Amino acid sequence: MPELTVNEDLLQLYQRTGVPASRIYEPDTLCAVLGAAGRPEQDLLLDALAADNVPWMRRRGGGGTVVLGPGQAVIAAVTEVSSPFRNKEYAAAINGWIVEALSGVGVEGIHPAGISDLAIREKKIVGTSIYRTRLVLFYQASLLVDTDISLFTRYLSMPSKVPDYRRGRTHEQFCTTLAREGYSGGVRQVIDALQGVISARLPHLK
Repeated sequence: MPELTVNEDLLQLYQRTGVPASRIYEPDTLCAVLGAAGRPEQDLLLDALAADNVPWMRRRGGGGTVVLGPGQAVIAAVTEVSSPFRNKEYAAAINGWIVEALSGVGVEGIHPAGISDLAIREKKIVGTSIYRTRLVLFYQASLLVDTDISLFTRYLSMPSKVPDYRRGRTHEQFCTTLAREGYSGGVRQVIDALQGVISARLPHLK
């Protein structure tokens, strides 16, 4: 079984230094990522992954199985917070920073959906995950900018637990990208906008 590798070094950096840290990047290659409770034989199409030589990994925290790859902005942020609870509130706050950053580059109409997704026109555009120790919050998310959504269908099974707003839709029907919604900027512009907002807000999350 793969080690916990996705952004694990960022969490370890925080554990050594105690300094709030964030990383926002576009993956160079594809990988499938399971949440802590995910089951590869249930959640992944393992034959397709093997045929394409695409690895799978785990991450700390909950949330569903995802494919990370080019055309996405992956967000990881870790800091100390004042409450061992309030995870929905913390996720909503950081998601709000994403909405703020996207508004700054001209993307409007993004709204909360499900437990902690962001959507546009009732289609998912950001999925999130949170890992907690008592007062440490480790947030991860992927924002679909201009990625190939057909790969989700190729590599991921239909999840057993879905938000109500999915309404039985396939991966390709349920998800969208900023590019599909008319955004003409690239991933780099999105990452720069996100980094500016998140790095300014993260030290003040309480």
